[in-house]
Amino acid sequence: MFGRGRAYNDWLDPYGIHSHDPYGWGDGDGINRSSFAQVSGRAQKALDDAKTLFLNHLATVDTSGGPVTAEIIAFHLVPDMKKAFNKYVKEHGCTASQRKITREEQDKFNKTRKSLMIFSSVTVSPQAQQEYLAKNPQAASKAAAASSKTTTAGSSKTAAPGPSGSSKTAPLGSSQALKVKRTANDAQLDAAGGGSGLKKQKL
Repeated sequence: MFGRGRAYNDWLDPYGIHSHDPYGWGDGDGINRSSFAQVSGRAQKALDDAKTLFLNHLATVDTSGGPVTAEIIAFHLVPDMKKAFNKYVKEHGCTASQRKITREEQDKFNKTRKSLMIFSSVTVSPQAQQEYLAKNPQAASKAAAASSKTTTAGSSKTAAPGPSGSSKTAPLGSSQALKVKRTANDAQLDAAGGGSGLKKQKL
């Protein structure tokens, strides 16, 4: 008689007062999500930190030998933030990938967390780096200054990549390597003026 159900509902309830979706959110479950926070402040901070680390890496990594893949994000990104990070990396002509770290690795810095964390790697090509530096000529010097503060005496003996990591970098294999990687993340973010808060948040 009234065609589609929507037309029938509009005739009986033209103002959507009794509709399961009165504001047209389209979720189909009748829940008004207008006041819901899309992501937590902590998750957003992790994404912002990941973007900062990526841009530092993009500006300073040595791509003279070709594309470089390195695991540069040594903290967890929740699913939505992971997607946003991968998209951000792709917009800069690079690719991102993730891996779930092992229980052994995670226990070295967080024994209380039950679920395993996801760390992120990026692949930077010479072309992507050149295009970024051409658009951001000051990026290289700023990132280099930040990365210089991440140098530690034992870093050259570990498998953890710094801001100038290489495609030969191996996954974390020791507590020292993990410590260096996370310390490097913190130092770069502090130098950039953000501060990651990894120690407080245990991301």
